[in-house]
Amino acid sequence: MSKLRTLIEETVRAKNAGHFGIFTAADLAMMVGERPSPTFMKFLAKAASNSSLERVARGLYINNVAPPNSTGVLEKIASLLHKNHFMYVSLETELSRIGVISQVPIRRLTMMTTGRSGEHKTKYGIIEFTHTKRSLDSLQDGVYYDIESRVFRATKEQAIMDLRRVGRNVHMISEELNDAT
Repeated sequence: MSKLRTLIEETVRAKNAGHFGIFTAADLAMMVGERPSPTFMKFLAKAASNSSLERVARGLYINNVAPPNSTGVLEKIASLLHKNHFMYVSLETELSRIGVISQVPIRRLTMMTTGRSGEHKTKYGIIEFTHTKRSLDSLQDGVYYDIESRVFRATKEQAIMDLRRVGRNVHMISEELNDAT
């Protein structure tokens, strides 16, 4: 059996067994008993160019035969992109989700991170990372873990502070909330 066919079958098997459906290059290499070497990365690029796999972000792939669930897909991609850094959903995404602002970011996820700032465009939407210099200790009371979506989220107060700290879109917050925080 060819390496590509094995890889396709293994990703389908993993998805059917409960895997989310977004695979790192290291995941894929392990599935065919290899290391994620430059040669393997060329193999993945070729697999993506002939539509056997689809590259959804740097180093992240899906099998379109067994795509990921749409719920939480941006959060999952974000967690894989910044897996070595602390991050949490905040800013406009969180404020919209909890009803503090009426604007709903469509296909956009805003996250605070101890890693680099940057924007990642995927077929599922845009992930915006905004760097924070705040220590984990100082964030302890301002974030909580959302079991359902498997990400950390800012509390309302933290999300408003983050929005002010980065200096944007503060006008979206209602006056009474703006005065209260």
